[in-house]
Amino acid sequence: MIRLALAALLLLTVACGDDPPNVGATCTATSGCDEGLTCNTAAAGGYCTQACTMPGETTECPEGSLCDGVIGAATECVKICEKASDCRADQDCNGTTGGSTKACKPKAAQ
Repeated sequence: MIRLALAALLLLTVACGDDPPNVGATCTATSGCDEGLTCNTAAAGGYCTQACTMPGETTECPEGSLCDGVIGAATECVKICEKASDCRADQDCNGTTGGSTKACKPKAAQ
């Protein structure tokens, strides 16, 4: 019984480790983001991201994200999406620079 419980715990630990980094997640500080990401507090609700230099490219960004602007002219990794429900409630699934891929970005001020 103990072996079964330990095996289940190990399986859950390994499975959780395969999740892509939390690019686009809410945050108030970098400590609220996965390792290697920082918190862009200029975005409403915060935005876990990392800096990049090649808009439209995925090579500098974690799995499930690509390089584009979150707010302003700075380029950062943004979460890739197909539809609005892939994003947080305070974000839209909008086009990105250099291609047809969409990404979760803060909604425009009303």
